[in-house]
Amino acid sequence: MGLRYRAGVCALALVAGSAALQFEPAVVRDLVIDNGGQRITVEAVRASLWSAAFAQSADSFSLDNVSFTFGSTTYEARRIEFSGVSSSRADIEALFSSTSTEPMESRLKRITVKQVTIPEVRVKQTIGKQTQTTTYRNATLGDISQGRIASALIETSATETSGAKSNVLISTGRTSMSELDLPALARLYETKADSVPAPFTRVYGAFAIDNMEFADTETGVTFKIAQVGGKDFQGRPTKHSWAGTLGIFTDMADRTDLSSGDQARLLSAIADFLDAFQIGYMEASGIEATAKGKDGSGLTRISRIAYTGGTDARPADLRWEGLEFSGKDNRVRIDGFSLTGFSFRQTIDGLRTLQGKSFDDLDPAVVRSLVPTLGTLRLSGFSIDGTSDDEGKKVKIEAGLKGFELTADKPVNAIPTNIRIGLQNLTMALPSNSTDDGIKELVALGYKNIDVSLLAAATWNEAASEIALDEVSFQGLDMGNIGLTGRIGNVGKDLFNADTAIATVALVGARAKALDLTVENKGLFERYMAQAAKEQKTTPESLRRTYAAAAAFVVPAMIGSSEQARTLSQAIARFIAKPGKLTVNATPKDPSGFGIAEAVVLPEPKAILDKLNISAKAE
Repeated sequence: MGLRYRAGVCALALVAGSAALQFEPAVVRDLVIDNGGQRITVEAVRASLWSAAFAQSADSFSLDNVSFTFGSTTYEARRIEFSGVSSSRADIEALFSSTSTEPMESRLKRITVKQVTIPEVRVKQTIGKQTQTTTYRNATLGDISQGRIASALIETSATETSGAKSNVLISTGRTSMSELDLPALARLYETKADSVPAPFTRVYGAFAIDNMEFADTETGVTFKIAQVGGKDFQGRPTKHSWAGTLGIFTDMADRTDLSSGDQARLLSAIADFLDAFQIGYMEASGIEATAKGKDGSGLTRISRIAYTGGTDARPADLRWEGLEFSGKDNRVRIDGFSLTGFSFRQTIDGLRTLQGKSFDDLDPAVVRSLVPTLGTLRLSGFSIDGTSDDEGKKVKIEAGLKGFELTADKPVNAIPTNIRIGLQNLTMALPSNSTDDGIKELVALGYKNIDVSLLAAATWNEAASEIALDEVSFQGLDMGNIGLTGRIGNVGKDLFNADTAIATVALVGARAKALDLTVENKGLFERYMAQAAKEQKTTPESLRRTYAAAAAFVVPAMIGSSEQARTLSQAIARFIAKPGKLTVNATPKDPSGFGIAEAVVLPEPKAILDKLNISAKAE
């Protein structure tokens, strides 16, 4: 019986001791740290008795009712749990030290923790008249080594933005992030940049957000994204630090009375911040927007939006895929949209050179220097099916576009020197009840649909001081083709000068060196002849012979009777008599070219022809 008694007592003691060692007494209470714009409060720091008894640093502990203020942003968490802590107690306490002059970056680098769990975090931020409150639930940070978080996971979040006019609600599902470098992030917010820009530092590796939803209660707009993801976010310090720069933006938000000094300070801060971060890649998929208003409702869907940041070896790239819009009376679809090779480098560099100028000091030349480089814009698979108001009448619209391209790059003083504009297979059903004169004329010629393509391309060659008119063309199905190419010489860099007087002098000095024109009939000429013959009560063949004979006399009367004029008039007459293909080539007799200034002062067209070598033929 004595043995049983002693065994029972030992068992009870063991259970009581185990329970006691799991108990988490408060080892620190009511901790308050206030350092300028940063304030931290912790109601209690709790650690298990086991850890407190056998180690200088607790292997696991928790913080209760933590509040952290950074500038205009406040973070609040009821409880933060740490486990697998390898850092010393002194290193952890240093994070909350109000007397430490050591940068937060250095303090974070000494923190190594297996896992941090935060059941709920509230973040409140004030920007101007707007207040944004975000609640994050069940956040887990894993494998923290020297302040770098290997993985971060948040189950859900909800954000409410309230202001003077609207109330915006944002919610998200699962959010994950990898390779988050907290010391690097702290350095960006705390450190002011040197005079020479620092190299970029990667802040995180990748992130993903599921099921994001945005709702504006005032406008009735609901916006949903199935998934958002990205990788390789990099940053570098700004002149005032990121915290200081964001403070400038916050201070000037919603202000309408900015002084000249404030405007100059704001422009400088914008330039600095735009040049302080880079995004490697971002993508959003499953996008849907719904609008409900007085004018009806509409639904917009986008399959995917992706952005790839530019590097020295790769241009920036932005893409949209599968855009659809449907409203009460209209349907619009775009299969693809891309923008490649765009750059804001010129804009950023221009803002940096303003040197204290305000908005009122920006003259046209300065504004032009801030224009970004467009690069190449492409659009494919555009279609529209809807109605339009034409002088009070509803007109049915059915149109499509196979492709559109716009290139404007290689800028000189903000003016692109490589330009290309193309429209491929614009198709449209012509409404028979339209009041538009152009559409009415096409319908009268017997066209029920049109299918046309356009292209214009020109490039400046600095070495040759020439502008090459690579192509200006038009193609119309069952209409015809027109093509034009040429070269303009004596075009130096002054043509792109910001001073319009200098640019005008350079333009006047330009000299045309070659011009080639091709006109090919594909059915438009026959339709026009049939309509004109009907109006004049004759046959198309008789009218064609009349026009051909007239051309042989009318053209020389207008441009002279020189050999050049006869060559041109005979080719035009043959083309009218049997419309197929007409080719005209013109080059100046002067090897240096034909000056624009000369063309302006010559009294009549035939004087211009005397200075040109012209060849023409009709096939």
